Amino acid sequence: MLHTSGISLSFGGEYLFKNVSFRVGSNERIGLIGKNGAGKSTLLKIIAQEQPIDSGEISKDKNLKVGFLKQDIDFEKGRTVLEEAYQAFKFLKDIESKLEGINLQLAERDDYESESYNQLMVDLSTLQHQYEINGGYTYQGETERILKGLGFTEDDLNQPTDTFSGGWRMRIELAKLLLQQNDILLLDEPTNHLDIESIL
Repeated sequence: MLHTSGISLSFGGEYLFKNVSFRVGSNERIGLIGKNGAGKSTLLKIIAQEQPIDSGEISKDKNLKVGFLKQDIDFEKGRTVLEEAYQAFKFLKDIESKLEGINLQLAERDDYESESYNQLMVDLSTLQHQYEINGGYTYQGETERILKGLGFTEDDLNQPTDTFSGGWRMRIELAKLLLQQNDILLLDEPTNHLDIESIL
C-alpha cells in the first residue's frame, strides 16, 4: 500500500530522521512508540505528505486514501457537530449543491421542449445517479450512528462545535475520518481524550 525509501529530515543541521525505510501493508496495524520530541508526529505528517523531506521517496498505490487525525484540530466557527461531521462527504455535499441549483432553474422555466431544458434534465439524472451510488441517501444516518458511537447524544448533534472541549472536537474529527473510509488511518494519540467505550 505505502512504502518509504531512505527518507531523511533535518532541522537546524541536525537529523531528526536519516535514511528511514519502511512499508505499510494492507490490514496492518502499526504502533509508533517513542519519547516526547522523537519525531512521531513529524513522521505522520511526512506520511500524510504535509511535511516536506530533505531526501528519500514515498510511494503509494495510485488511488490510496490517507486520513490523518492530528493533535491540533481547527474547525470552521459556526458549524454544528452534524454539519462539521458532514464535511467528510464533500463530494456528496457538492452534488447536493448542484442538484439544488438545477432544481431551482427547472422550477423557473417553462421551455420544456428546448435543448437547454433537456440538458438540465440529463444533468439532473446523471447527478442523482452519482448521488445514489455514492451513498447520498444513507450518509446522514451513518454520520449520526458514528457520532453516537463516539459518545455524542441526540441533543449534542445540533450544538456548535466551539461549545465542546478539545477532546470532544477530536471525536468529531475522528468520526469524519471513519466516515471517509480511508485506506490508511494515521492517528496521532487518538485515545488521549476518549473513554473506554469510545475507544472500543
